[in-house]
Amino acid sequence: MKKYETFIGIDVSKNKLDVCVKHSSNVEASAHETFDNSLKGIKQMMEFVKQRSKIDTTKWFFCFEHTGIYTMPLCCYLSDHKMNYALVPALQIQRSIGIRRGKTDKADSKTIARYACLHAQELRCFDLPEKCLLKLKLLLAHRERLVRAKKMFKIATVETKLFLEESLITEVNKDTRSLVRTLERKIKLFDKQIMSLIKTDERLNQTYQLATSVPGVGLQTVCYLMVFTRCFTTFENARQLACYSGVAPFEYQSGTSIKGRSRVSHLANKKLKTLLSMGALSAVKYDQELKQYYERKLRDGKNPMSVLIAVRNKMISRVFATIKRQTPYVPLMKFAA
Repeated sequence: MKKYETFIGIDVSKNKLDVCVKHSSNVEASAHETFDNSLKGIKQMMEFVKQRSKIDTTKWFFCFEHTGIYTMPLCCYLSDHKMNYALVPALQIQRSIGIRRGKTDKADSKTIARYACLHAQELRCFDLPEKCLLKLKLLLAHRERLVRAKKMFKIATVETKLFLEESLITEVNKDTRSLVRTLERKIKLFDKQIMSLIKTDERLNQTYQLATSVPGVGLQTVCYLMVFTRCFTTFENARQLACYSGVAPFEYQSGTSIKGRSRVSHLANKKLKTLLSMGALSAVKYDQELKQYYERKLRDGKNPMSVLIAVRNKMISRVFATIKRQTPYVPLMKFAA
C-alpha cells in the first residue's frame, strides 16, 4: 500500500483551478493558490506544488471532484505524467465534512485536500478510459442532445394545437416537422457512427455481441454499460453494478420500532436505470423465461414494480455472466421438456 505525504485538493471550475496543498505531517497547515484551467495554468500549478513540497512526486496525491468535461485537461495532464489522482463524487465529500456554513472555492479546495489526506488509502487512483470509450461517450452524449431536441419540438407542436387555430400555426408546424425529420436523420446517422466505432474495435465488438445476446439489452443499453463500466472492468460482480444502476433493494430499519420496506436508493446512475427499466419491459414481453417469472410473481400478489426491479437485476446478472464467461447467453427454455 503506497504511502502519500503531500495531498493536493483542487476545486475545478470552467475557467479556474483553486489548489490547496497539505502535508501529512501537519494536516491543519495548507497553502492555497488559483490558476487558469488550461495547460499553461496546470503547468504553473505543478510548479507551485513543487515549491511547497520538496519530496518525490510519487508521494503526491491529487484529489478533485468530478465536474464532467471541465476536469478533462487536468486528467489528461496528470495521466500523461503518471501522477496519482482520484476523482471523487461531490456528494461523497460534502457528506464527510459535517456541518459547514458558507461556501467559497478556496474553502472547497481546502476541504478536498483534507478529505484526500484522511481517506487516501481508501481512494482508488483514477486512470482515463481508452480513447475508443471516450469517443463512444462523446457520440452518445451528442445523440442524447439530439433526442432531447426532437422531443422538445414534438411536444411544442402538440401543445400549441390545444389552444390555437390550425391556420395560425400552419407555418410553425411545417417548420417544426421539417426540423424533426432533420433531427431523426441525424440520430440515425449517429447510430450508424456508434455501430461503426463498435465494429472497428475488437474489444467493444466482442462485448457488444455478448451483451446483446441477453433478451432486453439493445444498442443504447449496452453502449452506456460499456461507457459507465469501462467494458465491465470497474465492477467486480453483478451486485455492485446493480447498486450503481439503482436497481438493488436495500433494507430500511432501526431498532425494534422502525422497519420499512426494502427499496432501491435514489443515489444511482439514472440514465442506466431508465435504460434497464425499458429493457425489462421488453424482456417480460418477449423472453419466455422472464415472462413466466413475471406472471407467476403477479399471481402471488407481488407489486408489479418490485417484480420489474427483480427482472432488471436478472438482466444485469445475465449480462455480467456473459462478459465474464465470454460466451453468449443461452435461453434454457427452448431445452425444457
